[in-house]
Amino acid sequence: MTSHQSHPWKTLLWDLDGTITDPRDGIIGAYTEFLREAGRPVPPQAELRWVIGPPLRDCMAKLLGTNHSDTIEQAVIRYRHWYVTEGLMYRDTPYEGIRELLTDLEIAGFRMFVATAKAHTYGRLILRHWGLEDFFEDIHGSELDGTRSNKADLLRWMLEKYNIPADTSVVMIGDRSHDAVAAKANNLTSLGVGYGYGSFAELKSAGVDHYCASVEDLGKILLSKT
Repeated sequence: MTSHQSHPWKTLLWDLDGTITDPRDGIIGAYTEFLREAGRPVPPQAELRWVIGPPLRDCMAKLLGTNHSDTIEQAVIRYRHWYVTEGLMYRDTPYEGIRELLTDLEIAGFRMFVATAKAHTYGRLILRHWGLEDFFEDIHGSELDGTRSNKADLLRWMLEKYNIPADTSVVMIGDRSHDAVAAKANNLTSLGVGYGYGSFAELKSAGVDHYCASVEDLGKILLSKT
């Protein structure tokens, strides 16, 4: 992993699931309840880790083995019943040290945004629940109908909306390959974190510019660039 950085880092775009919060109990719990309700086999938690990060509808298509849009939409409705209505999303908990890191980054003067594949409505509620919402200039993600669930499209839209330069002064921080791929598609710096749900091999193969194994390491590299 080599860096082609040519600007001081100024703007941080944060993934949510697996980067700010550990969503294992919330997301996998909701998938488990959905599968049980649908009368389908429920794999062990470890076998459902792959659903954390990618767009919801993509996960449902793979999980159910279908591209039938009506079937997928009905599955999304029932998943959201468990995740949102039944409140399993509040089992998503911030990683240890994240609050302190966000405080330090705010003091250092970074502009910070959330860019998540999750519906932004739910992302905002989760961050508000944990008292983290105010660290971010804004929180963006997909719409409930799946619009901008592709992270490259989401980042492009955010750069235009906030007049942010599409260059390496902007850092996309995330734990999965699609975070790095989205950053590369928009000429941004990508920073992969190893404490989430993507492996080192996954991030490396996606061409991530920098890798941090822990929240502590993430803080060291970000604050060294101020």
